[in-house]
Amino acid sequence: MIEDRERAVAYVAGRLCTFSSARLIRDAETGRFVLMSGEVSADRVHIYDFQTRGYLAGSRTAGRWNLFHAGDNATIELIQTEPDRFAGHDHSSGQWFVVTVTGRIALVKDMIPGRSRRYAL
Repeated sequence: MIEDRERAVAYVAGRLCTFSSARLIRDAETGRFVLMSGEVSADRVHIYDFQTRGYLAGSRTAGRWNLFHAGDNATIELIQTEPDRFAGHDHSSGQWFVVTVTGRIALVKDMIPGRSRRYAL
């Protein structure tokens, strides 16, 4: 999955699981912080990524989040499978992924290449 979409998904999953209102997310691999802001609630997501100047927005219907990443013109589906775990599909790249949230750390793992990346709220 493309880095900006991956970061946005990690941010949303982290906020949903921790009920945090964090405005920064840190890529644990690079150590870089990115400022994010917006609404993440049980039914609605509308966030802005200051690094890419892009929005991620959507809503939850029948237990599935349907999110649109305006910066990449990409659609992402996200399903909460457990209180701290999500499964998802990035329709633009065709990749499946899993997000696991432990404390304030969100681990995003791509299913096909087997790559994973940690983000901290």
